[in-house]
Amino acid sequence: MFRNLLLIIAALTLSAAMLSAQTPVEKVILKYEDASGARNFIAQGLKMALARNLLRSTPVAPVASDVDQLYVLKMEGTAQAERLRFVSDLNEALKQYDYYGRQPSKNGEVDVYVHYASPDSIDELVIYNPEIFSLNSLCGHFTPQALLALDSK
Repeated sequence: MFRNLLLIIAALTLSAAMLSAQTPVEKVILKYEDASGARNFIAQGLKMALARNLLRSTPVAPVASDVDQLYVLKMEGTAQAERLRFVSDLNEALKQYDYYGRQPSKNGEVDVYVHYASPDSIDELVIYNPEIFSLNSLCGHFTPQALLALDSK
């Protein structure tokens, strides 16, 4: 009995630790979310249902159902010094990602990065618009094939 209880406690502790794990880009977003002039939106849990509906009207619609968490940070309204620190921190974080390429969007061209959980599984899709300092992090479980399909949309 004690052994089973110990296993349950260990499993709960492990799942809590996994839920609180943050990707490098998530850390940057959370660091700057309260910067003066910054705007942010974070969706997870029940709020993610609404966010998925919004994602379905964007170019990432084909993978919207695979997104578990959405982080959006817009730094355009912040002071120049704050934006420079943000860009520096973001560039450092993006060293841990694979660059997917540059894609056109309605707000200019965006840079797309992916973070691999394993060779055949991607756990984060990052979309950054350097012209307007807009950063989006879509966390979930994506296959490379699903993301390659976005390229044809």
